[in-house]
Amino acid sequence: MKLTGKPELIKVIKDRIKNEGKISFRDFMDMALYYPELGYYTSPKEKIGGFGDFFTASELDKAFGELLGKQFVEIYEKLNVKPFQIVEIGAGKGLLAHDILKFLKENYPDVYKNSQYILIEKSPYHIKIQKEILKDFEIVKWVQDIIDFEDSSIQGIVFSNELFDSFPVHLIRKINGKIYEVFISVNEKDEVEEVLVEAGEDIKRYIKELNINIPEGMQTEINLDAKDYIQKIGKKLKKGYVITIDYGYPSAELYKYYRMRGTLLCYYKHKYSENFYENVGLQDITSHVNFSALAYYGKIAGLETTGFTDQAHFLTNLGLMDIFAALQEKGDLESYERLNRLKTLVLPKGMGEKFKVLVQHKNVENPNIKGLEILPYQNERYVL
Repeated sequence: MKLTGKPELIKVIKDRIKNEGKISFRDFMDMALYYPELGYYTSPKEKIGGFGDFFTASELDKAFGELLGKQFVEIYEKLNVKPFQIVEIGAGKGLLAHDILKFLKENYPDVYKNSQYILIEKSPYHIKIQKEILKDFEIVKWVQDIIDFEDSSIQGIVFSNELFDSFPVHLIRKINGKIYEVFISVNEKDEVEEVLVEAGEDIKRYIKELNINIPEGMQTEINLDAKDYIQKIGKKLKKGYVITIDYGYPSAELYKYYRMRGTLLCYYKHKYSENFYENVGLQDITSHVNFSALAYYGKIAGLETTGFTDQAHFLTNLGLMDIFAALQEKGDLESYERLNRLKTLVLPKGMGEKFKVLVQHKNVENPNIKGLEILPYQNERYVL
């Protein structure tokens, strides 16, 4: 199979393979998604919504942002710090930020006035769109990365929606009891070849520390970048919460035998495939998040686990059913259209169960929050 997609990006990838002999799948994925100006996330192209490749919860309805805003108000009152910092990592077009900020400004002006809303965004394309969408909110500012903050300088909330699923991952296979990592090279016919190399110590340590049992013959993902990033967040947070919303499972569920091909998928114009080597730079590549890893490595950096739930329970605890009731009572066409969109956020076969919410805290007394008030039945899918 030949690499297809953006010719300039394919040349960059091939040149690196030529220079190094082979590169890890993780490095290939990193270039495909994040190579400056050419990668999927770093290039000027619509990625989210009807003209993009996928939808996010913030695209569906403003209620998602309003309910998060309610949760942030509770945390503001609990922490009693000024300025109260809300740090959003990977804000896309800025629609979720807009809905949160509008909700706070109109309903909790004191919270709004005493807050800073900080977006961490690497994509110049997205920053340009965000600045236009958020132009009416004077408390907003931008930084490029979490490392731009001083250690123990953030007091408030660090949150993300569909961030960690887009991190580049190491692709591994278990063969005859040994763990191998997938590297890629290009042969004399200009075709991609996958090369197996015995996994390095960092991958073996991750598997051991999280007590992961990889079934024989499985191909799956190890997200070392997520491990490192949650520790960076923990280091920068002085007092407050980390709220991670994404799709994924704890280790015990993620590496089950019925996921022998892992969870890595590509999204291109709302269709998915497992062909990572086509549409390079034009398609999204994602994998399910290991929430056990975020909890374990977060704790090393001082983040205690507050709770783990799914999106349906989290939003319901914050008052989504009240919004449902108000829309049903209104009864007009626009209200019914909103109801149908909102159901996607909570239906078990939609985003409601697929998406999980991990809440962590640092230096907070009585850390329980409204979004975690009622938790789902504690089967393996919810035990970190």
